[in-house]
Amino acid sequence: MTYQRILVGIDGSDNSTRAYDTGVALAKALNATLYLTRVVNRDRGMDVTFNVNDDFYQDLYVKAVQELEPLIEQAHDQGVQDVQAVPRLGDIRTLLASELPNEFNIDLIILGNTGINRVKAMLIGSHTGYVVRHSKCDVLIVK
Repeated sequence: MTYQRILVGIDGSDNSTRAYDTGVALAKALNATLYLTRVVNRDRGMDVTFNVNDDFYQDLYVKAVQELEPLIEQAHDQGVQDVQAVPRLGDIRTLLASELPNEFNIDLIILGNTGINRVKAMLIGSHTGYVVRHSKCDVLIVK
């Protein structure tokens, strides 16, 4: 299978930086379109518990857009022709596993390993694990 539309999840961690590097290399080698996303996770529980308002999330969204801009330029500099930023605000799990892949007809999702320990993963779950279990396209986890 040749991948033509690659989605990379960016969260600022070392593992997501490695996922980005892998995505750039694959997109260049395959002449694929590279979609970079930074999801601002909207947590309704936090909204109620800490009285978080929309301004809080909009500020984070603006920051997410700004963080993607230099990554687009770096990918272009490395020879990737078609790079798109797709920042989103919402549920990180469903956005990565289904909404973005469906919207852009993604055939490969690349994510960094969360590094979450087993106890935390059992209690709160892993976003990466959720995407692996629920995505209809291939998922590459980078450590």
